[in-house]
Amino acid sequence: MDEEHDKLDDSLHVWAREIPELNPLTEGIVERIQILAKALDRSLDETLAQYGLDRHSYHVIMFLRKHGAPYRRTPGQLATDMRLSSGAMTNRLDRTEAAGLIRRLPDPNDRRGTLIEPTEQGNATWDRTAGTQARREATIAAVLDPAEREELYRLLRRLMRAFPEKGHTA
Repeated sequence: MDEEHDKLDDSLHVWAREIPELNPLTEGIVERIQILAKALDRSLDETLAQYGLDRHSYHVIMFLRKHGAPYRRTPGQLATDMRLSSGAMTNRLDRTEAAGLIRRLPDPNDRRGTLIEPTEQGNATWDRTAGTQARREATIAAVLDPAEREELYRLLRRLMRAFPEKGHTA
């Protein structure tokens, strides 16, 4: 068995025998992407736990930060950005505010409106979490040389085109 061969290859061989329509190469690509996605999710969960941050609050602050300083959005804008209902957005904002990570401010352009912004604690916690996770992901990606990373990036972008505009919210 060569060093590139692994247990998934063995499983694919069995399934190709049992399911004649199965293309082992295609199934291997899908299985490996699913396995990697789960591993990356676990890595993020570990980082979030390290800093006492939950995934929902992390994403609220991420979407606030995405639009640049002063990192303010209305609840409606955030709900649209995050593809959430207004009720789901309110629940996330309530929890994130209770944790001291965001605050609600009056909207100077709409006397009935509200703006959401990260607190100093929210920005600092998000910075530490995002930085730690970026370093973890760089370590994971370092098993590939720079040319391989570029090629994988390009190929994954092409593969994503099979699902146009499905959940590309980051």
